[in-house]
Amino acid sequence: MKKNFLMSIVVAALVVFGVKTYYDKKTTNNDQVSVEKENKGSNETGTNEISNEMLVPGYALGEIPPITAPEMPDLSVKENPNAKITLDMTKKISAVPGISVTPVKVENSNIVGGDYSMQIGQNGDGQFTDKNRSLQTDGKGAGQYTDENVTIQRNEDGSGQYTNKVTGVTLQVNPDGSGQFIDTINKFAYQIEADGDGQYVDEKNNIKITIDRKGSIYTNNNITVENNVDGSGTYSDTDKDLLIKNDGKGKAIITLKGKTTEVEAKPFERFEKFPKLKMVPPIPSIEANSLLITLDSGILFDVDKYDVRPEAEVALKNLAVVLKEADVKAFQIDGHTDSDASDEHNQVLSENRANAVKNFLAAQGLTAEISIKGYGESRPIASNDTAEGKQKNRRVEIIIPTI
Repeated sequence: MKKNFLMSIVVAALVVFGVKTYYDKKTTNNDQVSVEKENKGSNETGTNEISNEMLVPGYALGEIPPITAPEMPDLSVKENPNAKITLDMTKKISAVPGISVTPVKVENSNIVGGDYSMQIGQNGDGQFTDKNRSLQTDGKGAGQYTDENVTIQRNEDGSGQYTNKVTGVTLQVNPDGSGQFIDTINKFAYQIEADGDGQYVDEKNNIKITIDRKGSIYTNNNITVENNVDGSGTYSDTDKDLLIKNDGKGKAIITLKGKTTEVEAKPFERFEKFPKLKMVPPIPSIEANSLLITLDSGILFDVDKYDVRPEAEVALKNLAVVLKEADVKAFQIDGHTDSDASDEHNQVLSENRANAVKNFLAAQGLTAEISIKGYGESRPIASNDTAEGKQKNRRVEIIIPTI
C-alpha cells in the first residue's frame, strides 16, 4: 500500500515536469518563428528603425525643402546725398532780385571751369558732363549715365540696361520684368521669363535652379531637390544613398541604403516662381559740390565804391534769411572787378567789396563761418573790351559748399 502511494507521487511529478518542458519548448519555438517572420518582413518592406540619416537637415521626417532663388544684389549707383543740388534752396535764392545761382565744382578753393558743363531744370532734369562721367536725366530716374566703370540706359518704366566693369555685373531687363542678370566675377547668372520661369546658375558653388510650369529642380553637387506644382517632390543625397519621395498627399517613402520606410509627411510649403528682375537702377541726380551765388556789383555798389547801397540792402537781407533757413555752416565771399584802374587798386577794391558783404550778412544774425577773397581783375567772366562785359566782371560771388 505504501509502495503504491509513493509510485503514484513519482508518476505525477514526471507528468508535471513533462508538460512544463513541452510548453517551454513550444513557447521558445513560437518566439523564434515570430522573430524570423519579423526579420523576413523587414527585408521585404523596410526597417522600423528611424535614424537621423533619413532627415533633410532642418525638416521633419519625409518633408521636402522648398526651392527658393537667391535675391539679386542692389545695383543702385552710390550717391553722396550731401552733394545734391538743393532745388528748393536754389529757387528761393534765384527769386531774390539781383542775385543768380549756379551749381559749380570747386577744387582747391577755385571754381573749376572748362572741363565740365552743367544744365539743371526746375525739376532736377538736365545734363552734366565732365572728363570722368556724363549723365542726362529727366529728374525722375530715366535717362543715360556713363562714368569710367558704370553705364546705365534707363527708360521711364525702369527697363533698360546696366553694366559695371568693376563688379562684373550686366543687367538687361524688359518692361515685363523678364531679362537676364550676369555676374562674371562671382560667376552666377539669372535668365528669367515674364511668368517666373527661368534658370539660375552659380558656377562657383555648383548650384543650378530651373523653374518651369511643371515645377522646380535644384542641384548642388550630391544633392538634388524637386518641387512639383501639386505639392509632391523628391530629395536625393547620393553621398548618403538617401532618396525621399513625398507624394504631396501626406505620405513619403524614404529609401536609405537600400532599405525602405513609409512615413506620414507634410507636402513642401509652397511652389515658388522666380521673382521678376529688379528694374534698372535710377539715373543719379545731377550733383555739384558747391552753389555759386552771384551778386551784381552794379546793384550793390556805386562805381569804384565798396559801401553797400541802401537799395541793395533788401536783396542782401533776403539772402541772409534764405541762408539761415538752409542752416548753411560756412561759405566764401569772393570780390571781382573789371580791368579799369591799376591791378593794385582793383585788388584792394575787390577785397573791400567782399568784406562789406560779409559784414552786412553777419549783421543780419548769420552765424555761418564766412571767409573772403579778393581777385581784382584776374578772373574775368566776360570781355573787358565792352561796357556790357565790364559790368559782368564787376561782381561779388558767394560760394556755398554742399558737401
